[in-house]
Amino acid sequence: MPRFSRLSWSALSVWVAAAVVAALPTWGLWRERLAAEEFSRTHAGSDLIYGVVGLYESGLTLSPFTPLRRDLEVVMETAEDWAVPALVVLFGLIACLGRRDPGVTGRRVAGFLILIAVVELLAWSYSGRGIYGETVSLFSAVGFGAVVGGWGITELCLLAAAALVFAASREMRPVTGDEPGASQTGRVWRRSTAALVDYLIVVTVLGVVMWPVWSLIGIGTEYRMGYGFLGRVDVLQSSAEPVELAILSVLFLYFWAQHALWGRTLGKRLLGVRVIAVRTGARLGAGRTALRALVFPLLAFVPDVGLLCLLVGGLWMLFDAEGRVLHDRWLGAAVVCDRVKDAQPQT
Repeated sequence: MPRFSRLSWSALSVWVAAAVVAALPTWGLWRERLAAEEFSRTHAGSDLIYGVVGLYESGLTLSPFTPLRRDLEVVMETAEDWAVPALVVLFGLIACLGRRDPGVTGRRVAGFLILIAVVELLAWSYSGRGIYGETVSLFSAVGFGAVVGGWGITELCLLAAAALVFAASREMRPVTGDEPGASQTGRVWRRSTAALVDYLIVVTVLGVVMWPVWSLIGIGTEYRMGYGFLGRVDVLQSSAEPVELAILSVLFLYFWAQHALWGRTLGKRLLGVRVIAVRTGARLGAGRTALRALVFPLLAFVPDVGLLCLLVGGLWMLFDAEGRVLHDRWLGAAVVCDRVKDAQPQT
C-alpha cells in the first residue's frame, strides 16, 4: 500500500487560497442579490416585469439543448448559492489530510471546478442577468461569440482555483507504490457524459412524442420544453398536475427498468459503463434499483435541498477509495467499465 508525503504548510496554504478564490463568485452573487432586493423595495413591481419577460422568452422548441440549458442554469444557481465550488476544494483538502491519494483527488477537484466554469458559460441564456434581452441559440454565430466573449470573474475564479488545487496536489506525491484509484478517474467523465446522453434522450422523447399529445388533449399547454424540468416539477406539492406526474413517471421508468434488466441505460451503453452490485458483480435487484432511481434523478425535483443533496452526494467520491458517489456506496452499487457484451435480462 503506498504512503504519501505529509501535507506541507505551503501546500496547505495553497489549498486554503483555492477555497477562498472559489468562494468569491458566491460572495459576489449574494452582494448582487442584496442589491437587487434593495432595488425591488425602492422600485415596486419591477420583479413582476422581469418575471413576465422571462416567461415569454421561453417558447415551444424541439431542440433538447434548450431545456438542458435551462436546467443547467438551475443547477449552477444552486451551486453558486451554496458555495459548492468552495466546498469541493475543502472536501478535497480533507480527503488529502485523510490520506487519500492527493494526485487523484487534486485532479478530480480541479476537473470539477473547470467543468463548473464551462457549464456556467453554456448554461447562461444571456437574458437571465438583465431585464430585457433575447435568448441566444448556442449553435449559431451569435451564440458562439457570446460564449467566447462571456468569460467573466466567476469563470476566472474557478479556473484560478483549479490551477491552485492542481499545483498543491503535485507537492504531495506517493513515497512508495502506485497511485491507488488512478484507474477509477476515467469513469467519472464516462458517468457524467452518460447522464447527459440519458437526459437528452428523455427530453427528446417527451418533446417529440408526449408533449404534442398532451397539448392536443389540453393538459400540457402551460408546460413547454423550453422551460426545462427543474423548477417546473415539484415532487412535494400536495396536488401534482398530470403532466408533472407523467414526467416523473417517465424518468423513473427510464432509469429503473433499464438498470433492473440490463444494469445500464442507453447513455451507459454508449459510454461503456454499467451499474453492478459490489458483492456479487451482478446487476442490482429490482428493489435497490428502484431506490437508486428515486435518489437519482428524482431527488433533484425536491425543492431547495434536492439538488444540494445530490451535489454533496457526488462529492463523496473525493473520500471514497473506489471513486463511488454516496448513494452507490449506500446501496452497495458501483459503476464499472462494461466488459459484458451480451447481457440478458434477469429472470
